[in-house]
Amino acid sequence: MPEGDTVWRQARNLHRALTGRTVHHTSFRFPDSAEIDLAGETIHGAFARGKHLFIRIGSMSVHSHLKMEGIWHVYGTDGTGKPARWKRRTTEARAVIKANARLDSSGVVRDGSSPVEAVGFNLGMLDVVPTEHEERFVSHLGPDILGADWNLAQAVENIRKRPERMIGPALLDQKNLAGIGTIYRAETLFLAGVDPRSTAAAVPDLPRVVEIASLLLNANRARPLRVTRTVAEPLWVYGRRRQNCYRCTSPIVREELSDQGTDGERFGITPHRLAQENDIARLSYRCPTCQVLFRE
Repeated sequence: MPEGDTVWRQARNLHRALTGRTVHHTSFRFPDSAEIDLAGETIHGAFARGKHLFIRIGSMSVHSHLKMEGIWHVYGTDGTGKPARWKRRTTEARAVIKANARLDSSGVVRDGSSPVEAVGFNLGMLDVVPTEHEERFVSHLGPDILGADWNLAQAVENIRKRPERMIGPALLDQKNLAGIGTIYRAETLFLAGVDPRSTAAAVPDLPRVVEIASLLLNANRARPLRVTRTVAEPLWVYGRRRQNCYRCTSPIVREELSDQGTDGERFGITPHRLAQENDIARLSYRCPTCQVLFRE
């Protein structure tokens, strides 16, 4: 899954490129939306809510979720005035929104403006619904770290509703708080000095853990390169399996972590391989020395 800052940046780029334009043509390559064409409608803007992305067109909203491989591109015209060539295969396109050049108040094309098209490749979800129905896709989400509704106290309260749960899976649960993926989970817990297998109830300062996550996402949301350490060595632990910890030199541990434990050990009587289908294991990185295992 993408991190919340990735979706935020894509929504920002779409908003800047499309807002105020009139749709020339749309093509939605999902069964339930295939017959919909929003040609002639005005594009009101784009925004992210957690890991969900919305584009408002006329009275409708285009909702998408990137899942594992999705991405939105914006294309203008080349030097000859023809539409720029896509950087991905046409077979990967799931949504195409072609928009006219921007016009001034008298209906004349603004200087420097040209048609654009937004293309959603490999989208995991795509829906076109009346704007008043947007909430059905995001009503289950907790406070959005990068959203106007961010509420640290509420996020902490949500996590504490299941005190026996490990903090690693709890931070990825979008019902608790929206926006954290495996990268920010690993980096947040390292900086907090907390082992991801610690129970939520045992974490000494849970608000501080959530605050670190918020600081990291907000610091990186507008950056082209995600950095939690230095530009030369951008991440503390994520993606650094068996490499020495920058602080203590212990080898970084990588494992799959779910509510049932890890792929390398048992928690209680249920091994990870017998986890329920909806208990999805996700990659976890930690320093075995710098991060303390808190259990109750």
